[in-house]
Amino acid sequence: MHQQNKNNTEEKRRETAMARLEKIHPHKMLLYLAIFGSSLVFLFMITAYTFSRPEEDFSSFAMPKSFVVSLVILLLSSFAISKALPAFKKDNIKEVRRAVEIALLLGLGFTISQYIGWYELNSSGIHLTGKDSGAYLYIISGLHILHLAGGLVFLTLAYTNINTVSRDPVKTLIVLTNPYERIRLEMLVAYWHFVDILWIVLFFYFLFSF
Repeated sequence: MHQQNKNNTEEKRRETAMARLEKIHPHKMLLYLAIFGSSLVFLFMITAYTFSRPEEDFSSFAMPKSFVVSLVILLLSSFAISKALPAFKKDNIKEVRRAVEIALLLGLGFTISQYIGWYELNSSGIHLTGKDSGAYLYIISGLHILHLAGGLVFLTLAYTNINTVSRDPVKTLIVLTNPYERIRLEMLVAYWHFVDILWIVLFFYFLFSF
C-alpha cells in the first residue's frame, strides 16, 4: 500500500512537471533551449582547453583591470534589468523604460571595457597568435561578446518600442494589458541574466586558471 501511494505521488509529480512545461510559451521554450545550447558550447570550450592546455608560461598573467570593471558593470546591468518586470506588473511603463535604458547603457559600457581588456592583454604580451598566444582568452571572451551583442540588439529594440509607447496613454494601456508583451520582456530579462552569469563564470575561470 505504501509503495502504491509512493508510485502515485511520483506519477502526480511527473504530470505536474509536464503540465508546467506545456504552459511555457513556445518562444520562451526556444529561448531556454538556445541558452542551454550556448551553455554547452562554452562548457565544451572551457573543458577542451583545460585538458589540452599548451605548455605556455602565463605565470605572469594578470587579469586585465578592464575585465574586473566589466564584471562590476554587468552586475549593475543585471540589477537594473531585474527592475523591469516588477515595474511592468505595476503598470509603470516609465520605470520599465528606465530599467531597460540603464541596462542598455551599461551593456555598451561592458563592450567598451572588453575592448580595453583585449588591448591590455596584448600590451602585457599575451597575443591572439604567435609564441605567447592566448588565443583561447580572446576567442572565449569574444564569443561572449557576440552573445552580449545579440542582447544589446534586443535591448535597443525594446527601449525604442517602450519609449515610443510611453508617450501615448492608449498604446501604453494596450502594451501593459497584452500578455505577450510581458512574455517578451520576461525573455529579454532571462537572456540578459544568462549573459551576465556567463561572464561571471568565465571571469572566475580566467582568474583561477592561471
